[in-house]
Amino acid sequence: MSLVSRGLRSGALDNPRAAQEILRSMGHDMSINGIHKSLRRNGLKSRRKAKKHRHLTIADWRRWVFSDETRINLWGSDGNSFYWTNGGLIMQSYQVKSQLQGNDGGVMFWSCITAEGPGYGITIIEDAINSGLYVDISKTSLNDTLEHFGKTPSDVRFQQDRATPHTSGITKQWFADNEFNLDEIMDWPPQSPDLNPIEHVWHLLKLRLNKYPTRPSTKEELERRINIQ
Repeated sequence: MSLVSRGLRSGALDNPRAAQEILRSMGHDMSINGIHKSLRRNGLKSRRKAKKHRHLTIADWRRWVFSDETRINLWGSDGNSFYWTNGGLIMQSYQVKSQLQGNDGGVMFWSCITAEGPGYGITIIEDAINSGLYVDISKTSLNDTLEHFGKTPSDVRFQQDRATPHTSGITKQWFADNEFNLDEIMDWPPQSPDLNPIEHVWHLLKLRLNKYPTRPSTKEELERRINIQ
């Protein structure tokens, strides 16, 4: 099965029946069900290829407007951080992470990108987005972006994830009232892997913010730096 596993991983084989033919040519007879079980034991799982958008042209993709929110912290990532040590018991200064007191950890930032360039963004100091606030963002930053690039709601295919404020009745009604294609907007799988290309923009933005020699001491200072970038 090692030959079959390599073939499936490389794409040379694309289904268990093709694997069955290879095994038979080598003098091994195995049922499709047996092949499935053997592949699972070897850590392989089947996935259906994404075919829905494979016929889209470049012109089709240029219609898309990708959007998202990201959290930007005053003191770096929310995740774990690590340091190198020689096993000594005395902590060095670079091994200690400063911590702000109170609820001053960061801000949320919403923006969108188009084929012509990045759109307008907005910083949410309160660190929480509900349906009402999301509609306000769409009325201003999203509409301003479309106007700047000479687009209308009916021209574009707007993308958003399935967060609750994005899919509430209030939000859906606003999109419908303003001539967005609601069916296209809602055609985004729930709990899907985040393949939104705007993630690359967030990465570059945070790299630039990390180049400042000092960390911002307030959310307002962080907002100013975000707007500069």
